[in-house]
Amino acid sequence: MRIDLVSSRKWLFLISGVTALLALIVLLIPPALKPGIEFTSGSTMQLKFAAPVKADDLHSEFVALGHSEARIQSTGSSEFLIRTRSLQSPAGSYNEVEPTVTATPAADVSSGGASTVVVGKAGATGDVTVKAIVGGDPCKFGIDAGTIKAGTVARVIELHPDCSNDAVYRVQAGVVTGYIAAADTNNFKQAVASPTPGATAAATPTAVATPRANAPGERGDIEEALQKRFGDFSVLESSTVTPVVSAAGVRNASAAIVISAIFIMGYIAFAFASVPRPVRYATCAIIATAHDVIIVLGAFSLMGKLFGVEVNLMFITGLLTVIGFSVHDTIVVFDRIRENVRLAPGAPLSENVNAALVQTLGRSLNTSTTVLLTVVAMLLLGGESIREFLLVLLVGIISGTYSSIGVAAQLLVSWEEGDFARLFGRRRPASAATE
Repeated sequence: MRIDLVSSRKWLFLISGVTALLALIVLLIPPALKPGIEFTSGSTMQLKFAAPVKADDLHSEFVALGHSEARIQSTGSSEFLIRTRSLQSPAGSYNEVEPTVTATPAADVSSGGASTVVVGKAGATGDVTVKAIVGGDPCKFGIDAGTIKAGTVARVIELHPDCSNDAVYRVQAGVVTGYIAAADTNNFKQAVASPTPGATAAATPTAVATPRANAPGERGDIEEALQKRFGDFSVLESSTVTPVVSAAGVRNASAAIVISAIFIMGYIAFAFASVPRPVRYATCAIIATAHDVIIVLGAFSLMGKLFGVEVNLMFITGLLTVIGFSVHDTIVVFDRIRENVRLAPGAPLSENVNAALVQTLGRSLNTSTTVLLTVVAMLLLGGESIREFLLVLLVGIISGTYSSIGVAAQLLVSWEEGDFARLFGRRRPASAATE
């Protein structure tokens, strides 16, 4: 029996159009998407436990402490990166590295006996960003930890002169603590030791890690609970994720999607230069990819409204993965169309496209089913920290498999056979009659 997928393209377009329209309607109902802590203010901490700890056990403890939104990612042996909403606690919570002076420090009105530095280069204005560090290495900056107004006198609580590029300070100004290169500061003042008999020079402050009692407030409560359940641990890093970071993440993700779409169009137009009208292939592939993105966004908007599913960095990663999967599946179909056109150049494009769809249908379904089984298994067996990533793959792969068969290839046939021209052509006389 001959399978004719092309002749049913109007029904396939109807399914795609209705689904995309519903997704857009759901997105228009506020809130469009429920942002995760990466896209709002939040706290980030990196903990290292003395005894082995499982990520699921750690997450269950945070849930019991009222932080079901916590995102936990393993970064090493019993070492975890944890993101939560903003924790209510005074500055100085968790273990910190404080500068200590071997001699008794002299009283200093501006710094309370500590070294100080002016944030920002001489004459600088506006806000200066201080950074968190990666893996406990003060010479390797990570995400933004906050902003301090240029000209602010900040307390220097760590001095790291041995970084290859420049000396690094860990500074504190109000509730903001973070790392900054010495080149982005000025007027460093070292703490002065009180003179003692026989002393000839001021002692040099050195960064010495000293354990401290649990801080009061929410951070202290969390620290105490974690220590009771899991034993001793150390805080390698703690910082606050501000809306500035989220805005940068959204901007970068949007730019990545737009740039990838441009390069995809260019690549497909170049790769299919041997067939007539290669730009049509590129355009149809991008439309199919946009269809998949809309479906994923609509699905996450609905899940956010009904089940509280959030959009976070795992969502962005999954969305970019879905775009790549969708384009790959579409190119496989297009490649078979190109081969059929080369073997039967005199045959109508609709016949070559239908033959290509039938030839690749089994491969597409088998590949997608294999991936979906893995995704579903991971969703059922755990994977809490990458749940959003898995959900994006689940929705995106189903949509991407459908769009490569029911959208991209079908658009190519409709364009070739003038379906769109006839659609608009029917409307022209009506509009002309009203003139």
